[in-house]
Amino acid sequence: MKMKRILSAILVVCMMLGVLTACGGNTAENGGANQNAGSNAGSEGSENVTPVGEYPIVNEPITITFTGVSNGAIPENNLFFQRWSETSGITLEFDFYDTWNDQKGLVFAGSEYGDIILNGLTISDEEMYGPQGQLLDLTDLIENYAPNIKKVFEEHPEIKAGCTATDGAIYSLPYIFYTATTQPMIAYFNGTWMENVGITKVPETTDELYELLKAIKEQDANGNGDPDDEIPLTSCGLTSIWDVICTAFTGMPDANANGLSYNIDDDGNVIFVPTMDEYKEFLKYGNKLYSEGLVDPEFATQSADQLRAKTQGMQACFYSGSPTVCDPSTTDKQLSLSPLTSPTNDKKVCAPSLSYYTGCAAITDNCEDPVAAIRLLDMLYATPETAENEVCLQSAFFGFENQHWKYTDDSKEYYEWIAPVTGFGDIRTQAIGTGNFPGYLNMMATPKGNSLMEQKCEQTELMQRPYEDSTNVYPANVRLSGSDGERATILETDLFNYVNTTAIKFIMGELDIDAEWDTFQSTMEEYGLSELLEIKQAALEQYNQAIA
Repeated sequence: MKMKRILSAILVVCMMLGVLTACGGNTAENGGANQNAGSNAGSEGSENVTPVGEYPIVNEPITITFTGVSNGAIPENNLFFQRWSETSGITLEFDFYDTWNDQKGLVFAGSEYGDIILNGLTISDEEMYGPQGQLLDLTDLIENYAPNIKKVFEEHPEIKAGCTATDGAIYSLPYIFYTATTQPMIAYFNGTWMENVGITKVPETTDELYELLKAIKEQDANGNGDPDDEIPLTSCGLTSIWDVICTAFTGMPDANANGLSYNIDDDGNVIFVPTMDEYKEFLKYGNKLYSEGLVDPEFATQSADQLRAKTQGMQACFYSGSPTVCDPSTTDKQLSLSPLTSPTNDKKVCAPSLSYYTGCAAITDNCEDPVAAIRLLDMLYATPETAENEVCLQSAFFGFENQHWKYTDDSKEYYEWIAPVTGFGDIRTQAIGTGNFPGYLNMMATPKGNSLMEQKCEQTELMQRPYEDSTNVYPANVRLSGSDGERATILETDLFNYVNTTAIKFIMGELDIDAEWDTFQSTMEEYGLSELLEIKQAALEQYNQAIA
């Protein structure tokens, strides 16, 4: 099934591929569909394509080629790809790159791509290759031939806005996911250790968190007879669990570690959390924990593998990570740290889980039948109830219901795998079993049979989702124009590195917070913070206009 790469230096091969494999043959056969970029691409339709809602998609078989990133999907002998092809009447060929990011520039420079780019497109890519015509504007194609995508965009205008380029065009399609296993916070702790030190209430304030961490340090929390071998809190840098603590003081839901994201105040202005006085109080609290030995002394330097080893080895109580990284044989409870309040903030809040990624599928100027291509992609945005022959992202992700998995009962609260499938590792030879594939997935059932995963889903619903609030969150998929994007990247690289490094020094006591606070603020300005906020503000306003 693997397509031959289009080599611009070999004209004969290029011509043959254009005739035999490029999305449906010659132009006349396809009703003169526009081959180039622009909002009218394919708007006249294709004589070979059946009416919307009818299958197969084409009257005469065609081939559509995909170029890009597989994310582990194996096209050969893959049951989902086979059914997608059979139902649509379109042969699917794939040319996946192991080092796509390294080769992407050359691929675009020589137009050596197929009909559809699959995964691997950044917002910067769309803003560059879309306006110059290598990626088609999908706006009219979606309106006229993609009812499933159109419906998703109507129901979720924020997703449509996130997929709309700064020139008003839509150059790529998103991966949209709502699952029980996604979570807004990745901050868990050992509930059995908490009970072992005589505390039964999950901390709700920074003071209560401090008291529990102190008890873990001073008592034999793990019950092995040694009161000195427990690590109260560990992380790999200022990640996830520090987000919870930072938000507790600032009241600003943080989508990244250590406040290194943007927020929006109540007046709609973009702000950078490290400039807040409340952030100073967060740093002082972190320094207190560290100076009293309540934080892993290796937190700033250890690798992800070292953190995982400590978590699996049950050496730490609070950790930045999912409980699924713990030893599967453990019977200890794994609980979620809920959002906290503090002396400077009385609101329990967390940022909602990111529910979509852009850049997952784009139709290129090499595609001779964009109508057939958008119809093919639209199948992935159907729900299981509306899908033709079960071809939708849920089937691509999990495999086919009652063949690879099944609900445990009519409530559809839990699902389980059907032997010989035991998990996503097995399913990836039958379907995709991974994210970042174009389509719409809404599967809120919890996987049965994995105690740690069940605890994760249960704790997410109980301790996290009730506090999700996007009011002050800067949307993750706000777009910047090419020049603004380049400038913002330059400014962010140095600024974020400075803030992260300095915050760690504050927490570890290498810098005095009160004495160096003003210098910290002025240095951020020297790194171009005001200019960066102006760029982000303008982009946010354009994003809001796209939603309206």
